[in-house]
Amino acid sequence: MKTALLSVSDKTGIVEFAQGLEKLGFRLISTGGTYKALATAGVSNLVEVSDFTGFPEGLDGRIKTLTPEVFGGILNLRENSDHQAFCTENKIEDIDLVVVNLYPFKATYENPDKTFEDKVENIDIGGPSMIRAAAKNYEYCAPVVDPADYPKIVEQYETNGDLDTNFRKVLAAKTFSMTAHYDLLIAKFWTENSELDTLRYGENPHQSAVVMRDPFTAGSDLVGAKILNGKPLSFNNLNDANGALELAMSFPEQPFAAIIKHASPCGAAIGETIEEAFAKAYEADSISAFGGIIALNREVTKEVAEKIVSFFNEIVLAPKVSAEALEVFKTKKNLRVLEIPNFDEKTQDISIRKVRGGTLAQDLDIKDITKSDLEFATEKKPSEQEITDMLAAWRMVKIVKSNAIVIVKNGTMIGKGGGQTSRVEAMDIALGHAGEEAKGAVIASDAFFPFPDSVELAGKFGISAIIQPGGAMKDTEVLAKSDELGIATVLTRTRAFLH
Repeated sequence: MKTALLSVSDKTGIVEFAQGLEKLGFRLISTGGTYKALATAGVSNLVEVSDFTGFPEGLDGRIKTLTPEVFGGILNLRENSDHQAFCTENKIEDIDLVVVNLYPFKATYENPDKTFEDKVENIDIGGPSMIRAAAKNYEYCAPVVDPADYPKIVEQYETNGDLDTNFRKVLAAKTFSMTAHYDLLIAKFWTENSELDTLRYGENPHQSAVVMRDPFTAGSDLVGAKILNGKPLSFNNLNDANGALELAMSFPEQPFAAIIKHASPCGAAIGETIEEAFAKAYEADSISAFGGIIALNREVTKEVAEKIVSFFNEIVLAPKVSAEALEVFKTKKNLRVLEIPNFDEKTQDISIRKVRGGTLAQDLDIKDITKSDLEFATEKKPSEQEITDMLAAWRMVKIVKSNAIVIVKNGTMIGKGGGQTSRVEAMDIALGHAGEEAKGAVIASDAFFPFPDSVELAGKFGISAIIQPGGAMKDTEVLAKSDELGIATVLTRTRAFLH
């Protein structure tokens, strides 16, 4: 006889599901309100969890399922002889399904009439523990958290006598997605009600916001930065600073400086020294630099600090700040000065973004393009300086919103166009920034050129080389136009979208 444990807050479809399982010969274990709903509906093969465990429900319902009988029944490996011997000796019976969908913390959290104590009491402990345990032991005990899956479960048992492995993995994925979102909201709630990393507000003053530290992070750590000067960081500060940090980390070989506004670079340059790099980055667009975030990949010197405090800035971040530079920064009490731990350790991470109804998760884009990755696609080949500039432009274009175009000359970004609905528009904006300086410069495009029109525009301004992913249906025409205009073009075969 198979056994299912049912304990749900959302009782949508639970009676019909239990009746379907009962017809299949399942023994049903249940708790509290779920037990009453099933018993009232006439489900007969029903056992209350306290009778199954031999331990009474207590502490106002806080203890119901947190027992060896329940967790042993969920977690034991059916083909492991030691597990089976332990279960036999301790009278632990197998549990084959765990049907749980957690206390309604979200509804309680969002209800302004609920007190802090109400919200704490609606943090489920046993439920997440049970479904996580079942998901871990998915081959033998299936977690069921979505009422939409009830009919398919009954159907598979009716047809095959069991659930197939792929479906069990789907159920496990849904489980960990549920607990991840559940715990994220709980973490936000506790952070808001503590002195830990609460932000004044989000992107706008009417939005509440917190920053939740990742205890598993490795490598460069913005949230764990040492704040040497200035007021606390805001939501927008952290978001923009992250783009600045990602860009500065991309140039470990040479001194590099960037000035970031709204998560995009308005100035960026490499130099022989950090002083030269900063001077070039600032001079490239001194107007936009006002109120920016400055990222440097070398120790900040007094000379650089004096130039930084000569105009308004929000943040300076670097791997190290000299004592002399810090004294200069302290003359600006609101300027945030950050030392970033493990600055050069560009480790893999997960990038997440919340959308209505779910969360998008992907690997962070840390792929670097080197000279050996380039495909020389035109008759004219780029010079070594052009290759250096193209690789620098590629690193810069990665943090500009798509559609993105970046123009670089002698290691300095002299033009950029991002966030446009047309690549030609992005190109037009970038070339407008560069002006006469575009002659002899190189261009990076974060995605392929769909038509030759972008190349024609580049040719009018005297662009000498282009780096782009390639892969367009009209690549042949685009590259032919490059050859016609004498523009060296290399392909990365890698796209660099940032939305």
